[in-house]
Amino acid sequence: MELFMQEITSFVTVLVVAICVACVISTLYATGLRLWAGSGVDGEGNAHLMARLGSVVCFAACIAIVLFALWLMIPMFH
Repeated sequence: MELFMQEITSFVTVLVVAICVACVISTLYATGLRLWAGSGVDGEGNAHLMARLGSVVCFAACIAIVLFALWLMIPMFH
């Protein structure tokens, strides 16, 4: 019975972490898209560089998370 509970606990832990990481990546990507769409040039010709920089940071964070996950999953990289 103890082994069964340990397996269930491990499964739930992996499930919760996977859902949290998926939510973080989705939120970062959606925020990056929204900032990128709003970072054009306004009527006076002023560029919104901070919004563009924020979107690049969000996309870079998404890429970093995905690469880290691949590094964890592929044993050849260890």
